[in-house]
Amino acid sequence: MNTLIMYNTTIGVIAGLALMLVPRFWALVTGAKAPLLLMPRNSMSRSGWVAALGALALVLYPLALISAIVHPLHSEKSWIDTLFSEPSLILAAVLVSATWWLARAGRPVAGEDDVVDTNRMRAALVPTTWIIWWLGVVLVFCAAAIVRFEAVGGAPEAEPITGRFGQWPALENLFFGIGLYGLAALGCLAFPSAVRGRAVAWQIMYWSWTLAGLGFAIFSALNFYTHTGLLINFHELGNDPGFDIYRW
Repeated sequence: MNTLIMYNTTIGVIAGLALMLVPRFWALVTGAKAPLLLMPRNSMSRSGWVAALGALALVLYPLALISAIVHPLHSEKSWIDTLFSEPSLILAAVLVSATWWLARAGRPVAGEDDVVDTNRMRAALVPTTWIIWWLGVVLVFCAAAIVRFEAVGGAPEAEPITGRFGQWPALENLFFGIGLYGLAALGCLAFPSAVRGRAVAWQIMYWSWTLAGLGFAIFSALNFYTHTGLLINFHELGNDPGFDIYRW
């Protein structure tokens, strides 16, 4: 039996959390309008955000890097690692640099550990806006490829829950292409204007990343259940799933 590597579960959860947390961090620092913030306005802690973003980066970067280099799913679907792992690696690299900056240069005055200098943060993000905007372009083409070529495919019948919809692969491809990648791309494209203080761009970024992040996190967390059930179902049937039953 071939080794079945399912990086997408953890990578998807971490990417989803990052998309949800980053705009909320921005709202706490800048005081920007953010419905459903789901955290107290007076809870800003620079050291706490360093720990949270650092934890995400610590998990996401090595998994995305290994997956992007090794291409573990090449034997089954050679395009999957490109569509999923490589954008995740770009996100991971940005998280690493953001955590480093926040830990080293984020505070305005020595001793003010839980304060972030907003003006310094905006200035520091100017070159990063190029990276995020082009990540948005990458995600647009990923979304187009998913929808046009049904790159995700459908779940096999042996997979719990999602396997019930496997005969309609267009549903899952539209969900991934438009509901996840498309929304995430929209937030990335709005990011430069949001950093410059444009209120409309901020709202677009906030809601698109919140919704896409929630979708990525829920679906990837669900995969811990569905993938486990899939492998157990095949094991009980005495079949060797190899890579043929893999879905991302």
